[in-house]
Order: sequence, then structure tokens, then C-alpha cells
Amino acid sequence: MKKPQKKNYVCRQCLVIRYFLFAAALMILAIPIAGEKLIPLQSLTAWHFVAIIWGIGVLGFTFKLIVDRPAPNEDDL
Repeated sequence: MKKPQKKNYVCRQCLVIRYFLFAAALMILAIPIAGEKLIPLQSLTAWHFVAIIWGIGVLGFTFKLIVDRPAPNEDDL
């Protein structure tokens, strides 16, 4: 008798990390292809990217806080 096969689910954090690594690899591979089109980006420093990452994080946190807010019970009113 065969055992039923379980579906292997990947945790959300692992999935996000995999997507990030895939996107980073694509960007690294695109550098030689894009060539001179990336020259305007030379003025950006690491702090620009830090600010962008923080901004995305704050916006994502705010969105999640608003969307996942529990509905108030009638008893609480």
C-alpha cells in the first residue's frame, strides 16, 4: 500500500529570499548587456539604495498594518 504523498510547501521567507537572489542575479547578468545605458546610475551611492530599501519596508509595514488590522468587535464599542 502506497503512502499518500505530501506536498512540500516552501515557507514564505524562503520564497522571498529566493526571489531576491534571482532578481539580484538577473541584475548582475544584465550589467554587461546594458552597457552604456547604466552610466546615469553611477552617481548613486549605497546610501541611496539603503534609503530605497527602508522606504519600501516602511510602506510595506504600513500597508500590512492597515490591511491586516482586526475588525473591532461590537463588545469593544
